Amino acid sequence: MTDRQQWAAEQAQFNDTSRYNDITNVPRHVSRAHIAMTKQDRAGQFAPFAALTGYRELLDQTAQRYANKRYPTGEEVQAVFDFFRELPVDEAVTLSLTYFNGESGYYDHYRGALSRVDWAQQVAYFTEGPRIPLRNIRDVSREEDSHGN
Repeated sequence: MTDRQQWAAEQAQFNDTSRYNDITNVPRHVSRAHIAMTKQDRAGQFAPFAALTGYRELLDQTAQRYANKRYPTGEEVQAVFDFFRELPVDEAVTLSLTYFNGESGYYDHYRGALSRVDWAQQVAYFTEGPRIPLRNIRDVSREEDSHGN
């Protein structure tokens, strides 16, 4: 038997649904003894193990941490980006800012010297302190030093 003949025989055997004609249009059985299973529980029958054990709990914890975050508008994000772009590159700048801390889930205040801004990652680095995503900054201002700068 050639490959083509084998394929044709398999197609004829497995694609012939005529033997099910007697049950094709029969309504689905509804049990009187059992409550109908939810789609989620029914799908769970076919997942014999949780491939990512603890993943759901991790997502829930992260969602709880971010429950306090107020997401900025596009204009607010642009204002923060513009503020950082206008800072002088060649001099030390001390900033005072309020930002969302993703570790604690709350807003924190920080005052410190800006080290650099990584525009590719959109993160502000400080000489002694946190690295803060620009999109997490709520308020920022430049601190005046003792020389009046």
